[in-house]
Amino acid sequence: MKIAFIIPVLSEINLTKTFNRISESCPDDDFDVYFAINGKLNSFFTQVRTTFLNESRVKAFLADRPVNEHKLITLGMEMTEDYDATIIYSGKEEPNKDVIKAFISSWKAGNRIVYLKKEYSGFKKIWVKLKRAIYSLGIKMLGIFKDRCAETDIQLLDQDVVKTINQLPAKNRQLRVLDSFVGYPTDVIQIEIDHKMKENKNYDEKIKAYKICGIASLASIFLGIITLALGIVGIVLKWTMPAVLYIVLFCVGILSFVMSFVFATKKALHFRVGLANEIPELNDLRTKLEKYNITAKNSK
Repeated sequence: MKIAFIIPVLSEINLTKTFNRISESCPDDDFDVYFAINGKLNSFFTQVRTTFLNESRVKAFLADRPVNEHKLITLGMEMTEDYDATIIYSGKEEPNKDVIKAFISSWKAGNRIVYLKKEYSGFKKIWVKLKRAIYSLGIKMLGIFKDRCAETDIQLLDQDVVKTINQLPAKNRQLRVLDSFVGYPTDVIQIEIDHKMKENKNYDEKIKAYKICGIASLASIFLGIITLALGIVGIVLKWTMPAVLYIVLFCVGILSFVMSFVFATKKALHFRVGLANEIPELNDLRTKLEKYNITAKNSK
């Protein structure tokens, strides 16, 4: 069995430590590591080549422009179809050996997709659970697929899953978020994270639609508070207003809170799922990649 690791890199990481952690996690399995590098990191790409000059298991490619990590993952997955499994492990954090071992064990047990779900300690645990509950309720009300709220950039995919997703490269990211993708058996590995651990903000992609939904959600809350407050104050102070106006105020207030909930759900969706890739852009990126140690067999 041979496993491919795709490491999307948006900011410089410790190459030696990353490779050693992966190597220590796969003592009984053959593997290759693909560093998928953002276009802003030319010097880092050079560093990969000099650091692993005599290591055939390390491969890398450099985009010709700044792109998000999910486009790098999409391009990387096109190079890993011949591997028995592909592990995506974002460069936003150092690879966790226990997570990788759990991924591989679960895959060997028969699961074709293995997700990582982070649970937090301290007060953040309560806050994250509350946000996830609201989000889960929102996507259920909107009739969208069930989302386990696992990591979107740290997961294991079986060879069959990689080939299936590669047939729809524009929807690569959306398909990888599905918790039950075309009937494949799935598993979720849970890990507890210290709430004090800082996250790499370079990997937080917040597209325009995300920001618009956030503004719309806040505006709806304020509108709801104002209209309900006017209605309540009017009743308490016995303002001389038609009864129908009070009804309108309360209806607008309730509707505003509902719309705030909907916009908040869509905001979370845009953060987790993002937009579909543009095929012309992917084609252009693919033809202009600078590659290291990647043969024609590895790439389409």
